[in-house]
Amino acid sequence: MKNQAGSTAPVLALEWGIKLSLVHYIAGMTDGAIFVSEPATAVEGGFRFPTAEPPQADGTLRFAGSVTLTGHGGMLRLVIAEPWLIPAAKPNDAWSLTIADQYEPGARIAFATINRLDLGEAQASAHGTRLTADGADLFFSGPYTEGTELEDPRILCSV
Repeated sequence: MKNQAGSTAPVLALEWGIKLSLVHYIAGMTDGAIFVSEPATAVEGGFRFPTAEPPQADGTLRFAGSVTLTGHGGMLRLVIAEPWLIPAAKPNDAWSLTIADQYEPGARIAFATINRLDLGEAQASAHGTRLTADGADLFFSGPYTEGTELEDPRILCSV
């Protein structure tokens, strides 16, 4: 990944709170549960997904691990697995944040768009992260619709 200084810094991890109000809601439910599967870990303000492999030739960043949110007697089950950040085809277009489709092995779901990604020396900060129509479908017409603001992820890099 090129940083602002023009040097290359290896990508270490993606830190993302997903939607903190949802995470806090699940954590407060009597039957709510949050499962973090390695190599992902829970960190202050969300979850850390380490890189799965070096950046792809097209700039795609792949991360490993998963977070599963459950509740409402099993009626709510959201799996955020193996997130990828895929750059836009044009420089000023939105990035895509995709996740593994839990029902179709090998398939991906375009879960969110990221309006802007600012590259820095030790991290890259995302701005304008919003739920896509496909991401909203995972909530079965619930409170989160296309365009819902999500937490902005950070990409941690070594210096």
